[in-house]
Amino acid sequence: MKVLYVLFLALLLSGCGDLCSVDLLSESKSPDGKYIATVFERNCGATTPFVRVVSLRHAGSGFAPEEDDDWVFTIHGQSDINVSWVENTELIISYSATGDTPTQRTRWKKLNIKY
Repeated sequence: MKVLYVLFLALLLSGCGDLCSVDLLSESKSPDGKYIATVFERNCGATTPFVRVVSLRHAGSGFAPEEDDDWVFTIHGQSDINVSWVENTELIISYSATGDTPTQRTRWKKLNIKY
């Protein structure tokens, strides 16, 4: 019985982990193949809205949705999001309005981002 109590306590203290699901919606490589723009959706349960995200990463590195330093665009709701590369270092993000004010970055490392 003591062992069960210790295991239960350890589970409580460690938390249950990330309860959000992630659905990858699309990916697009830069023309030179060095970067990848990923559009995905986070669903954290019935009491929170869906969040659509555009994240950037170097090609060759795996998709890591928890790396929010790489998020360059977020919007609550299920906005239609399209990404297109103008050139190797310039990305255009277009999206449909959801009533939410999105979070938008205009730079990520050496890349320029336009909306």
